[in-house]
Amino acid sequence: MIFIWGTKGRIKTIGQGTFNCPNCRAPRQYEHRRAQRWFTLYFIPVFPMSTLGESVTCNACNNSYVPAVLEYDPARHHAAQKDRVIALWRAAMVTIACAFGPANPAQAEAVNAALPPELGSSLDVGEILEDCRTAPPGGISIDDIVGRTAGLAPYLSCEARENFLVAALSVMRAGSGNKNQREEIALRLGEMFALSPMHIRGILASAE
Repeated sequence: MIFIWGTKGRIKTIGQGTFNCPNCRAPRQYEHRRAQRWFTLYFIPVFPMSTLGESVTCNACNNSYVPAVLEYDPARHHAAQKDRVIALWRAAMVTIACAFGPANPAQAEAVNAALPPELGSSLDVGEILEDCRTAPPGGISIDDIVGRTAGLAPYLSCEARENFLVAALSVMRAGSGNKNQREEIALRLGEMFALSPMHIRGILASAE
C-alpha cells in the first residue's frame, strides 16, 4: 500500500466582532484568523502540527494587525499620548529656562503660563523650580537645548511650533540672558522645527 502524506497551510477564522481600527480610526468589523500547518494524508488535512501565527483583519480597509490590536482603546491611547507630550513639553521648557543658569521663580511661572490649554490646566511651579536647581551654573549649551527639545517636534503642528518658540522667548526673557542670546537659541530651535528663516525672524520680531 502506498501512503501519500505531507503538510499544508490552512487559515481559519477563529473570531469576529467589532474593534477600533487604527487605520480607519473608527469602530469596524474584524475577522480574527489563525494560520496553521496541518499534516495531510492523501491530501486530506488530518491534524494541526503547528500554529504559524494569528492576525486581525479589518473588514473595511483590509489592513491586518497582531491580535493585541483588539485591546486598543482610542481614549486611553489619546490620554497616554497627551501625558507624553506634556512631559516632553515641560522637559523642553525647563531646559530652555535653564539656558543661562538655574531658573528663577519668574521663569518657572512663565513655563506654567505658557502651557497650551489643550495640554492641561497648570503645572506645579515648585516642581519646575526643583527641576531647574540641577542646571549647571553656567547654563545649558544650545546643542543640548535643541537635542532635548527635538523629541517634542513630531507632536507639534506648524502653529504649535510657532507658539512654542514664542513661549520659549517669554521664558528666556524672564531670565538673565540678553536679546542676542535668546535669538540665537530661538533660531536654532526654529531650524530644528523645520521653520523657514523668514518665519523664525517674524516670530522674533513679534515676540521681542
